[in-house]
Amino acid sequence: MAQLDPSKARTFGIAAVSAVSLWYKGKDVQRASMLAYRCLANPDLAPPAREQLDDLVQTLYSERDRKRLTGEFLPGSVTVAVKGGSVLRGAAPLDLIVDRVKTLQSIFFRVVEWSNGKPLRRHGPPTNDITSSFEPWLVQEAPGSFQFSVAVKVNGQLDMFDAEKLEAADIARRFLDVVTTIANDATGEASKELVPDEGYRGTFRKLIRNLTPPPNSSESVAISSREREDVAVVLDESTRPKLDFAIKAESAKADESAGEQMQEFSGVLRALDLDGDWLKVDADNGQVMVKGLSQAVDDVIGPMVNKTVLVKAVRTRRGDLKFVDIVLAG
Repeated sequence: MAQLDPSKARTFGIAAVSAVSLWYKGKDVQRASMLAYRCLANPDLAPPAREQLDDLVQTLYSERDRKRLTGEFLPGSVTVAVKGGSVLRGAAPLDLIVDRVKTLQSIFFRVVEWSNGKPLRRHGPPTNDITSSFEPWLVQEAPGSFQFSVAVKVNGQLDMFDAEKLEAADIARRFLDVVTTIANDATGEASKELVPDEGYRGTFRKLIRNLTPPPNSSESVAISSREREDVAVVLDESTRPKLDFAIKAESAKADESAGEQMQEFSGVLRALDLDGDWLKVDADNGQVMVKGLSQAVDDVIGPMVNKTVLVKAVRTRRGDLKFVDIVLAG
């Protein structure tokens, strides 16, 4: 770099970004940082190169912190990038991010429970042995869009899980396997092979659907891992129809011979009681009660309270509504 003419801004900028990236990929964080600072001190540096070097400096900060915490986190992490729509570079509406972070946390805990052979939990939070052993952490990433990583911090209670099950519970790897397989599975067959348990399979599908942008949205959610560059998935407006198809194929059907009919209606989800086996929706023609939530789980439906939803239900001959599915309306 010392032999380049700093006044040739474009050439100097391209070379600076390439050189810092090479030191970073060579895992020499200190030299990469020193070179990045020296190049950023050049007042003639082209704006695109300055922006890329700023991102690289932030990535180097994260990498240095990650090394400092080595040993406290399970191997691997998942990077989540939210793009498009109202999302800006490094900034996004709070509700949009909070909802997705909560859903990611739910999927992580579900993956831990599924990997350790626990029965599907329909009500309440994960048990203490899970939450005291595995703790999802949010790790800051360079703001290419609005992105962050989720790593799993391990605590002292980890020895409660035997060695064989712990090895199988490589949480980041299994998380990626579940999300990529289910989100890309147009027929549902690959999902059945990966997750044979129907209850877990349906729960994973609905949680991943909660991560997808609504119809006609330009937003997307990209999920990837530095440790597995060949495995990544982008959740966009094309993802939800595939999940809806697979969920419908395994959902309860109306028995027309018994006088039942399938119905759909939208409204605001006002109340939910899984123990009481009902939910109430404020629809255009008044409040509607739907019963038969026994197969539902609260971390799928709970975040939808006070939001506009689309409900699918079977109307019986007596006029009662039996729950089939619920999704956030677009």
